[in-house]
Amino acid sequence: MAKKKTKTKAPEPGWLKYTWWAIPLLAILVYIPSFTGQFTLDDNPIIEDNLMIRSLDNLPKIWTSHYWAGKIDANDKSLYRPLTITTYALQYAITKNNPVPFHIVNILLHALVCFSLMKLVSLLFKDFRLTVLSGLLFALHPIHTEAVSGIVGRAELMSALFILTACISYHHWHESGKMKWLGALILSTIAAITSKEHGFMILAILGLQETVYFFKSKKYQWYSVRTWMGIGTVILVSAILWAVRSNFTGPPVPHEQWLVVKAPERMATSLRTTAEYIGLHIWPLKLSADYWTDQVPIVGFGNMAVLSSIILILSILVIAIWQLKKLVPFSWGIMFFFLTLVPVSNFFFAAGFLKAERILYIPSIGFILAMSAVLVRLYDSGKGKMAAYILAGGLTLFFGVRTWLRAGDWKNNYTLAQATLKTSPNSPRFNNMMGLELVHLKRNQEAIAYYQKAVTSNPNHVPALVNLGTEYKNLNRNDEAIATLEQAIKIDPGAMMAYVNLMSVYRALGDFDKNLEVATRALAIFPNSAPVLWNAANAYQLKHDMTKADELRAKARAIQPGIGGK
Repeated sequence: MAKKKTKTKAPEPGWLKYTWWAIPLLAILVYIPSFTGQFTLDDNPIIEDNLMIRSLDNLPKIWTSHYWAGKIDANDKSLYRPLTITTYALQYAITKNNPVPFHIVNILLHALVCFSLMKLVSLLFKDFRLTVLSGLLFALHPIHTEAVSGIVGRAELMSALFILTACISYHHWHESGKMKWLGALILSTIAAITSKEHGFMILAILGLQETVYFFKSKKYQWYSVRTWMGIGTVILVSAILWAVRSNFTGPPVPHEQWLVVKAPERMATSLRTTAEYIGLHIWPLKLSADYWTDQVPIVGFGNMAVLSSIILILSILVIAIWQLKKLVPFSWGIMFFFLTLVPVSNFFFAAGFLKAERILYIPSIGFILAMSAVLVRLYDSGKGKMAAYILAGGLTLFFGVRTWLRAGDWKNNYTLAQATLKTSPNSPRFNNMMGLELVHLKRNQEAIAYYQKAVTSNPNHVPALVNLGTEYKNLNRNDEAIATLEQAIKIDPGAMMAYVNLMSVYRALGDFDKNLEVATRALAIFPNSAPVLWNAANAYQLKHDMTKADELRAKARAIQPGIGGK
């Protein structure tokens, strides 16, 4: 009887050793347009205007506060990311408010994630082609631009990095039983969770990793002491950190559009969005920093796009399960993708966005690995070798060029607003941002048109209402200013700048009673806001109460020494 032929793996080529530094280097080079970028979007409140990070004395407070604690009028207290905020504080201590070093650190972190992904793929699947291809495509994929070029995307980068190091540490612990690897697993878990909430998914991800061991080893033992020590340790650390963060966080604040949407419609919409996320991984041509209801229409389960999405998602999952034995990397990647996407998919609960690219940074680890596994399988099929070369080369070129161009969009808020309004022209957030940028350019009349468009798209968009009211005030359109600012306060009583500007309008009109009334309301909500204290002091002075005015000014200067000039 003829012996059954065994499939032998191709020997590793000599050039492989260079890819371990060449691919991370490529991940850096493709983001050159971001090196000199300014602070954009949430970079401004989280870094540029965040008083919390301006002194290392605040480090204990950072670790006992929610993510937005440095923003005095923050209403979202659901996030706890102290390690990420700590890195900003450490950088600020060294480089102050210079955005360039912040961008450089983000890009370096992206390179480290690429290296760590390659390392994990190499350890789990022992295929140099899969290692190189997954690292290369991940390094260049345009869908990562928001997380890398936007400095606050660091939470995604750090959590991804430490999730990967946790998986690597668990693998070494699983293989060797050395306590240093168990220690590394603990530290990685703590770091991942305190960087971003996705770190709590490590337990489930390690469960997926066990499926790799099960299908690749004939001697797999589910009752291994090492397995349960590793898993048990992660459970314990996660439980402790969940209890800790619960002391400093509140309920999540959903996106404004989810407030009037019923759960079935939200779930249906999230399924359609998930299918679109899959499409963006394969063809990331049309990218946006913000998706409004024009791009994410709220629909029900009877919508054909939703039904098609369900079929697509189920088909991919069925293939992944079917190929568990034959194509383990593909199956692991698909399951990783869906597993890590679920918490930010809007399916089980409403998140603070309709659709966002930054949240795909971690899930894309799995999808890009699955794409790479398909390309390697195509290459191994013999007849598909040339097609595999063409597809891999084409994707590499397309991803690299698209990322370079997309990174340039993140140069500053003006360039980002320009790019975003091309893909999402009715976005309230970016019409408001464009208005702010035009005000800085002293093109105030043009700015008003953008603010009005933002309010037309969403009458409850408080930032645009505040900015529109401010411009009405500057043009002495006082009745319109009062109505607009009062509307902002009615929608959101925590809109601090609405009170400040409303006080200014009443002062200009000589209505000192109304001025004092608004000041009293503002002080009750913002007793530690320097702008509120200063404007309230003016209100009391105009009512001839100099004792109260001096008291409030002193308190304002204690908080913000430079306020009001000399």
